[in-house]
Amino acid sequence: MSPDPRLDSQVIEFLDRNEPQLIERLRALVDVNSGLDNPAGRLTCLEQLQRVYERLGFACERVARPGDMVHLIARRPAKPQVGKTAPKILMLGHFDTVYDSTSTFLSFTQQGEWLCGPGVGDMKGGLVVAQAALEALQAVRQLDAFDWVCFHNADEEVQSPTSRDLIQQLAVDRDLALDFEIGRKTGALVRSRAGVGRYFITVRGKSAHAGMDPSAGVNAIVGMAHLVLALAKLNDPAHGTTVNVGVIRGGTKRNVVPDEAKIEVDLRILTVEEGERVDAAIRALCSQPPVPGASVDILGGVGRPPWQRSAQSDRAVAHFQAVAREFDQDVGAEDTGGGSDANFTAALGIPTVDGLGPVGEHPHTHDEKVRRHTVAERAKLVALALLRWNQAVEIVQA
Repeated sequence: MSPDPRLDSQVIEFLDRNEPQLIERLRALVDVNSGLDNPAGRLTCLEQLQRVYERLGFACERVARPGDMVHLIARRPAKPQVGKTAPKILMLGHFDTVYDSTSTFLSFTQQGEWLCGPGVGDMKGGLVVAQAALEALQAVRQLDAFDWVCFHNADEEVQSPTSRDLIQQLAVDRDLALDFEIGRKTGALVRSRAGVGRYFITVRGKSAHAGMDPSAGVNAIVGMAHLVLALAKLNDPAHGTTVNVGVIRGGTKRNVVPDEAKIEVDLRILTVEEGERVDAAIRALCSQPPVPGASVDILGGVGRPPWQRSAQSDRAVAHFQAVAREFDQDVGAEDTGGGSDANFTAALGIPTVDGLGPVGEHPHTHDEKVRRHTVAERAKLVALALLRWNQAVEIVQA
């Protein structure tokens, strides 16, 4: 069956007509702080999302996890159609942000063509896009042609420790996973992501007076300095491996031999094998005292597996690109070092497309922003690409 131009035009008209309401919906989400220290704010964002799903006939379930984390699952099964198998779609998006309630960057603003604010791109704008695409499909009576599972979590910015298992369970039987992280500033979609690891390392020494009895102490900062230099040697640009010591703390006073020093380490790797190799190297470095008398504790590991390029995901991305070209959208495809929940679905072999949120720049900074017109534009792309998915089922079956 060829695409129905009447449905196409109706989707486009619906989203153009409702663009002002989409921007106000985004404003409402952004103006609620949903940082790690604000469980009440995260719950308010969840409630805003849930109201939209319930209006669309989705059954909603809240899943409470430790650390005041509450996640949202919204389901809407397909209505059987004779001779047709409904595509099973998983839509992902998180409502937490990196901005705590003490941040000075707390509200939504418009600056010309730009929409600005905490989480406007990463990824409250993507949440609005996802729900707008569903509303457009409902408006043209096509929502029933798909089996929907939508999952929104409260802990993605800390590597989804309490929601990873839910994502993996929900993804198992899906034909396609869509993640609505911020679109690249070029407008490109994401077709692969680096794996991400986090390590929290503590060197313990022994305190002593730095002037009266320094030899009685074990300087934890000196020990950590040796360890930091050894970690830096694990960087391997040729293999896309980065080991970054991003935080260091230690000591209490200038004249006291410090008995403790702490670092936080970020790891990015492009393959599972490289992740295993570097993880083993980091643990080996921490298994021996960096200076006599010191000890080392390590927590953490690789939290997000690498999303390596695959034929399945490449074909899914190509499908979205082809639909974009039909409607004069210039959409490329990029590989990125940033991780997302799409890493989990791709690692399971589920065809995955990411970066479907509005096109923007500077996430995780006080200059985070997205282009206003791309909120509706991205929703059009998602809705139109899914309308064609039944006719392009070979993309995921080839």
